[in-house]
Amino acid sequence: MSSSALKNIAIRVSDVMTGEIISASESSKLSEIASLLVNHNIGSILVLDDGDRLTGIVTKGDILRRAIMEHADPNALRAKDVMSTPVVTIGASATLEEASKLMIQKKISKLPVMKERHLVGIVTSTDIIRTHPIELSYLEELIRARFVPRSMRY
Repeated sequence: MSSSALKNIAIRVSDVMTGEIISASESSKLSEIASLLVNHNIGSILVLDDGDRLTGIVTKGDILRRAIMEHADPNALRAKDVMSTPVVTIGASATLEEASKLMIQKKISKLPVMKERHLVGIVTSTDIIRTHPIELSYLEELIRARFVPRSMRY
């Protein structure tokens, strides 16, 4: 089978993404964002401006690095103070392979999904693992790149 034929039958991001978008405004308190993360059992909150445009993403890691480790008051910090920006996104029609490669390249594990310049969901490394085990080799490379010191990589 040709690679173009394989691409046509590949699983698309839109097939596995989470369509329920949990978001906050740029002015949301970090304590509110932490509550959303815990209550929804998720690892990130998408940050939207007043026009509902995606402007950032706040992950558990952002909260740990930018608030907890710096002993900052989570009621004083706002989403805009800790969010990662610019946000790396992917199109809904992209394949899981493309999403995995982008995650590896950018050293991230969450990708907001766009369709015609509108936010339609989010795909995470967990979604890929759950639905497409062949992508595990890409995710192993991502984990090695992010968490294993260079001296210990094989």
